[in-house]
Formats: sequence, structure tokens, C-alpha cells
Amino acid sequence: MDFEDLINNHSLGENVNYQIFRHAKQFPKSGKKPLSQMDELALTDTLKLIFNVSKLYPDLAAAFAPSIPYIFKIISRIDIPEKPLDGLLSYLINCLSTLDLENKKGKPFENSPLFPTFNQNCNVDKLINILDQATSLYSPSDLETKAIPLLHSLIAIYELAPDGPRKYMEWLLLPEDNDRSRPIGQSDTLSSKLLKLSTAPYANLKTAICELMFTLSGKNAENLTKNIGYGFAAGLLASRGMEIPQTAGEAFAAEKFDPEVNPITGQRWDAEKQDTGPPMTKEEKEREAERLAKANGLLNVENPVTQALQEGRLQELPDSDSD
Repeated sequence: MDFEDLINNHSLGENVNYQIFRHAKQFPKSGKKPLSQMDELALTDTLKLIFNVSKLYPDLAAAFAPSIPYIFKIISRIDIPEKPLDGLLSYLINCLSTLDLENKKGKPFENSPLFPTFNQNCNVDKLINILDQATSLYSPSDLETKAIPLLHSLIAIYELAPDGPRKYMEWLLLPEDNDRSRPIGQSDTLSSKLLKLSTAPYANLKTAICELMFTLSGKNAENLTKNIGYGFAAGLLASRGMEIPQTAGEAFAAEKFDPEVNPITGQRWDAEKQDTGPPMTKEEKEREAERLAKANGLLNVENPVTQALQEGRLQELPDSDSD
């Protein structure tokens, strides 16, 4: 089927956009009445068409950009189902992930559909609520495919967001002070759930979460380490092929950390279990932090001196007085 011909000469884009507009009117602000089965099937098929054409023919995706405001309108008004990444809601999110939300090739939107003036955070809030519920309901293997469009959409939205929604997204998606009462990644907050998922053996999920955290940190390795701790940051940076400090000691020296926060685990020092033994030296603290990070699965980087000793690459030097 020649979709380019259908769009350019047979008004496929205009007809599809009209159908999305028509369906959006079926979702009132209050008294949400479910679509009839026939209407839901029709909307689902239209969304599938947008997704498939935009995915297979990215140059044609601009034809469906006028549907973006109405897709957001439906998402904002639809109830989150028990399985948030299945059914109609999943098709809506899939479409967002393939469309140019900035609409660079089309006529500029009169008002931003991503950040409406009446509430700039409403769309962001809804999508993050969906993500929060999904990370609790689905297994990592399911999220490996189902969550990727949502994560990609959040990344794209953040990069287009003005300062207010950006800070709101950072507040919802990055660890906050309450998370630091224990090592980051061990609470039940969304940021902790995402970081735990980033250690699961699923490449697409790990990459998408890594990209989200990196983007929320201004695409800056130092900010990322400050936000999520060296343990998680080391793994995420390594997955991007970026240079990371090789040891905990080097990380301490290289990064500007909050002195009240353990840079390895991200936990506040005052919330850590107190040691009643003699005080440790700075070097002992670094080794202990590195040991704990490895024990928690946060760090998989070997101290080069330790590694050299284990491999027999270091030899004892003769005493200078034994000539």
C-alpha cells in the first residue's frame, strides 16, 4: 500500500486526524462515559494506523501531528485501567512515542498541547501516574516492551518542557530527600522502582530508564551521580558507553557531592546504621562504601589495586637497605 500517495493525494492524514478529533469529543471532562465497543474498536484501529505508518515511514508522521492535542486530551480524560499499558491507553501512548511532539514540520500549535495554559503539568502528571502504576503491576519482562513508548514519550516531553514542568518531572521521577533515609533504590517510590528495574537483565528497559535519568539530570554525568548515587550512576553511564570513575575514591575526588549524603548509595550519612567501633579512616570509609555498593548490587567495578594483587601483577619491592 502506497501510504505516501494516500497522504499526499487522497487526504489520508486529514481523514485520520478528523476521526481522532471526533473521538476526543466523546471524552467529556465529567461524567466519563465509556466508549461503546464499536467506537473503542474504531478508535483503536485509527491509533494503530497512526502508529504503524509513523513507525515505518517517519517522514510521513508529520501528517498526523494535528492529532497530538486530541490524543493528549483523551489521555487526560480517560480513567487509568487496571492494566495501564494494555488496551486503548497503550495505543494512545504508542502513538505519542512515534509522533513529533514539537511538530517541527507542520503548522505550529496555537497553544501547547503538551503544557496547556490552564495546567502546564496535567499531561506530565497523568503520564507519570500511568508509569507509577505500571511499574507496580507489570513484571520486568513485560515492561521490557510495554513501558518503552511511555518512557520515550516522557523523555521527549521533558526536553520540550518549560522550566516549571521540568522541575515538576524531576521532583516526581528523581530521588528526593525522603528516599535518602535508606540506600537509593530500596524504597517504594517511583524513582526507586525505576532504578531497581534498571538493574534487571532487560536491555531495552535498562536503556530507556538510563536515558530518562540522564535526561532528567541535564545529560550531565556529575548531576546524574549526585541525583542517584555513584552505584547506580556507574551502571547507567557504563550502559551509555560513557567514562566513569573506576573506584569509589576516584568518584569522591571527581564529583562535588553533598557532604551530608553518601555518594555511593545516595543515603544520608545520618540515616545510616551507626558503627559503635573505633572511627574509620577516610580510606577505610571509601573501601567500606565500595564493599556495601557491591553487596547491594549497585556497583560492579573492581578496585584496580585489589584486582592487580589478585592477579599477581604487583610484586613486593626489595628493601632499599638490602644492597
